[in-house]
Amino acid sequence: MSFFKPIVVLLMLCSCATAYAVEKDICLSPGLVKSMLSRFDITAIDDTGKETKKYTVADKCDKDAFKKTVLALEQIKTVSEQKIKNAPDENRIDFFAYINEKVKKIILMPDNSSLCGFNEGGAVLDPEKPDKIIRLCILNGRVPVSQLATIIVHETRHMDGYRHVKCTHGLYQSLSFPECDVSFEEQGSHAYAVSYMLRLHSTLKDKDDKFRVRTLITQSVEYSFNNVPFRLKKGGLMLDSKNRVLFFDGSDLSVVNEFKDKITALVLDLGYPLVLHQNGSVQAYTFTDNWSFVAGPLTDNYQKLDDDTRGKILDVYIDNREKCYLLPTEILCAGKEGFVKFTFDGISPVAFYDAPDMSRYSLMRIKDKTGRIFVIPGSILFNSDDKNFNSAFEDKKHALEPDVASYAECENGDLIGVGAEGAVVVKSKGGEWKADERFKGVTVKKIIPYYWSKQLQDFLKY
Repeated sequence: MSFFKPIVVLLMLCSCATAYAVEKDICLSPGLVKSMLSRFDITAIDDTGKETKKYTVADKCDKDAFKKTVLALEQIKTVSEQKIKNAPDENRIDFFAYINEKVKKIILMPDNSSLCGFNEGGAVLDPEKPDKIIRLCILNGRVPVSQLATIIVHETRHMDGYRHVKCTHGLYQSLSFPECDVSFEEQGSHAYAVSYMLRLHSTLKDKDDKFRVRTLITQSVEYSFNNVPFRLKKGGLMLDSKNRVLFFDGSDLSVVNEFKDKITALVLDLGYPLVLHQNGSVQAYTFTDNWSFVAGPLTDNYQKLDDDTRGKILDVYIDNREKCYLLPTEILCAGKEGFVKFTFDGISPVAFYDAPDMSRYSLMRIKDKTGRIFVIPGSILFNSDDKNFNSAFEDKKHALEPDVASYAECENGDLIGVGAEGAVVVKSKGGEWKADERFKGVTVKKIIPYYWSKQLQDFLKY
């Protein structure tokens, strides 16, 4: 089925606007439309499945779904012609020739179609494979060209029988249906999509466009493969007392970046790390040495906190459309009309809880100083008068490793955690938490489960 399921909000932000923009008032070239329609039948259906439109060259001035589909196909053709040096996948796939061979008809479905539920990007139905049909979900016209192109590549690979499997880690693990590939080497739909995005990234010149595509690449390699590709190793990402972001895989300790000013928090946002500076700025890491400054609602809300409040932040939560800050006595979450507050009663928080398997949970959770985990209601309920809705409750199911504030599993099976007073401790299988000499003199605020390698960073710097 689809690609990038629960993260459509991120994709809508990642439109690669400069390089592949859609100018609604400019018609497509009749030659381009004719060329694409000579290869693909493109039709539209309504929510009942009835065909409502068969596109022709006369639709060259269409302002939305058809136009974006043609531009997406043109982008695939252009990107397929590019040569990449030192590509981590080492494949030289001609994506356009592949799609031209496998697909003869593209059906554009409305977002209220039954096949477009839960933010599906598209679908390939087994009975329609002999007729070489793929279906695309047009989410109220909000799907940018680069996303649509990647979805076309992804869905076309399903034509060869490649199916997803249940995820073993990450955002998709909690889904009831399979959404991961076993590995990149298997060359399934996610692998083709990542290869396409790597090729696309190399064609872009605008730094903001490249950043947007890197966020998608980062998200996919972190969450879409059970055997994580490009030599990424499992370990812990951490912010230390020297304002450095470190990564430890059980054997090697790497400095991912070192900042010259005070960093308040390190947090994951859909697969890529963010650092929040005490001065109010926010930067994102997408496997390059140069961290990108982030604009938008998160930064705007963060800057509304005064300096004293930013200095007291223990941790940050960005998930389920929430942007929340953990303080010693309360949680502040950004709302439509300012911040809303959840005040603790008998709980001494240390951090928001991140599951070691990187799985997603429907509500925010915190870990307290006793090692207990508490579920916090959504911020929309913070001001409710009903204690059944606005109270924290202990989550005993996830009360793991009570002796550390946060922890991650490493490539070799060891655990790395934050112990008393921020000391870094390591635990071997069947052993106990012990201080590690490699972290002597270093204290850490939090450890986040993550996958990292220098190989992908070295490639994406181009």
